[in-house]
Amino acid sequence: MSIISRKFAACPARTAVETWESIVAVIAAEATDSIKQDFLSINGVIASIISDETTAKNAITVVGNGPRLRVYCLYGEASVGDDANEAGLSWKPFENDWVIYFPVEEIDHEWVTKLLSEKSKKFKTYKAGEKIAEEEDEEKRASTTGFTQLTINTQKL
Repeated sequence: MSIISRKFAACPARTAVETWESIVAVIAAEATDSIKQDFLSINGVIASIISDETTAKNAITVVGNGPRLRVYCLYGEASVGDDANEAGLSWKPFENDWVIYFPVEEIDHEWVTKLLSEKSKKFKTYKAGEKIAEEEDEEKRASTTGFTQLTINTQKL
């Protein structure tokens, strides 16, 4: 599985709602109008996640057709610099079966999960600082199939 990431300029370069609309314009450029409308219908909820700066270190993650897509937001000086990568996608992540995971601070997790699940079963959440369900499943499969994960202790180097 390959992973592609995009970094979008957020506050103060854009409002949280404008940031989400920019993200939707890029990631759902080739999606159906129905999918785009579903994304835009959750503007307020996602704007609160973006406003909390949860997406600085925790990605909005699309698991679907093609590579896994991770979307981060840039804040402060980084949002007005050259660090953003808002390039269009060369594949259509929403072409077949897909799900999108939103990172949520633990204090907001219950209400955000409830609101998003009412909008679509394709909208999932995960607690900021944790992994999405697919990544946990992949780690479990790897550990049962005999693959090991390499870790390097950089403090001993």
